[in-house]
Amino acid sequence: FYKRFKVSGCNMKEIKKYVVNSGKALVLNMRTFRQDTLGKKTRYGSEKDAENLKSVLEKLHFDVTVKNDRTKEEIIEDVDHFVADLNCISFVCIMSHGDKDILHSHDNLEINPEKDILEKFSNSNCPKMRGLPKIFLIQSCRGKNRETMRDDAQSGGGPIICSSTLRDAIIAYSTVPGFVANRQQDGTWFIKAFC
Repeated sequence: FYKRFKVSGCNMKEIKKYVVNSGKALVLNMRTFRQDTLGKKTRYGSEKDAENLKSVLEKLHFDVTVKNDRTKEEIIEDVDHFVADLNCISFVCIMSHGDKDILHSHDNLEINPEKDILEKFSNSNCPKMRGLPKIFLIQSCRGKNRETMRDDAQSGGGPIICSSTLRDAIIAYSTVPGFVANRQQDGTWFIKAFC
């Protein structure tokens, strides 16, 4: 079953309808930050987001791995190991402090989500994943601007990104560039809306 349509200026000739019986998920949750020279505070409530994601994904028959407070080196190793074993639908969620185009690891080093994570799933870097769905959630601030929202409002997600090399992927950010991502003691609006 195929449909033809246009998404975000990308001409997509054929979109497959996927039958998903199981998948693999990797949840990377940065809750605390050591050597806190950047003033990054503990992300209270992020453990609730990790629990909720694990619960929902397991109900969808995903094999879920949750990793907490990882250094940059460990994050890169975790993603490399995850990609090496993939042969089915994949789901990756990274939750941390961030800014415009970066995330922070537990050891306060910068991670470029596109270069350090998303590129590893591209057709050229991971040809065995060609044609298989890939879902990425990135829960982090993307700037310092604040938006006033009610607790029951949906947190804004980023656009679906079309790329000539990263295909069959959905990439959702918890906020638009330049803005903070809201979090409370019981988790973030973005992950609660997803779950």
